Amino acid sequence: MKIRLPYVREPTPGYFYFRRGKVSVPLPGLPGTPEFQEAYADCISQHASELRRRVRGGGKAAKGTLDWAIIAFKQSDKWNSLAKGTREIYQRRFDWLSENYGGELLDAFNRKTIKRMRNLPEFVSTTSVADAVVGILGMLWNFADNELDIDLTGINPTLGIKSRHVEGDPAPAWPPELCAAFEAQPHQRMVTFYMLARYTGQRRGDCCDMKWSDFNQATREMHVTQEKTGTRLWVPAPQRLLDYLRTLPHASHYILASPATGGAYRATSVTNLVCGITAKLGFTTTDSKGKKRGYSPHGLRHLCGGELAEAGCSTRQIMSVLGHLQEKQAQRYVEQANKRRMAHDAQRLRDEMYERDAREAQIAATPNVAKLRRSKP
Repeated sequence: MKIRLPYVREPTPGYFYFRRGKVSVPLPGLPGTPEFQEAYADCISQHASELRRRVRGGGKAAKGTLDWAIIAFKQSDKWNSLAKGTREIYQRRFDWLSENYGGELLDAFNRKTIKRMRNLPEFVSTTSVADAVVGILGMLWNFADNELDIDLTGINPTLGIKSRHVEGDPAPAWPPELCAAFEAQPHQRMVTFYMLARYTGQRRGDCCDMKWSDFNQATREMHVTQEKTGTRLWVPAPQRLLDYLRTLPHASHYILASPATGGAYRATSVTNLVCGITAKLGFTTTDSKGKKRGYSPHGLRHLCGGELAEAGCSTRQIMSVLGHLQEKQAQRYVEQANKRRMAHDAQRLRDEMYERDAREAQIAATPNVAKLRRSKP
């Protein structure tokens, strides 16, 4: 394979050098191997640093750099086919990568640099973000190698990089005390979000996208096309939500309108506001490992599922409201509700046993046992 890395020469088959002007540095191993890529990256830094500088202005970037791949990806059909929420997530990762490594050549990344990136101190408490950044970088590498006019050497350096994030507990459902406190707090737009999320059971982004035109007052249904799955739902609004919606002005096309733009709220803004309000109200919980955690918007979706199960809804009925494609999650709500009911039944039976035992002891201690036995309990 012909080597096309800038300043790399192969005067003898299998022997590679970095050469620029009077500089000649032997490069160990073969292109694509960790030792080669690390040595090549060092040579670029020392002797061709301009290749690492981002080319600003006009939306252009030096060919082969990470910025170049990001710009190309955002001009492709792949970007246009992504859901709005997914594009927002990608954009946040693009911004971070561009700010920190935008001028780096894709060929300069190797497994060691990827692991160093993943292990940066800023990701200590957000390991899922670190994994997402690595995943996006790997996606861009594949996109450039397969779709763009460049031949990258070796294999994708993100392959086989171990994830740091360990899947934790699901978002905790909100307790009644928090619900009451949240409904009473003064941020009215977040109360609106709370009402939509709790009583329709939809994800934060789908609640942000709800328009007045999506709500059919005659049938009392909210039409939702779920961003994550593409599932189309007609969610009947319970009476509490209907009563609340009647109190709202139709000041925008969106039910939950941003005060700044009049358009839809950003999902990330809702998360920041809701988490901030619940923390300020003094509500926290702990996960299965005893670690402190707060309450998030997604906990309202879990609250909705739990309440439907407590009301006696079947798995299929819960799926029809929440839009789950698989029974697994909806079944969890039913199982939890059944366990709770059975636990209450079990304790009730024990209380009845205690009452029987106490009555039998009372009977046994009474001189006129026959008379007491004839008496009504």
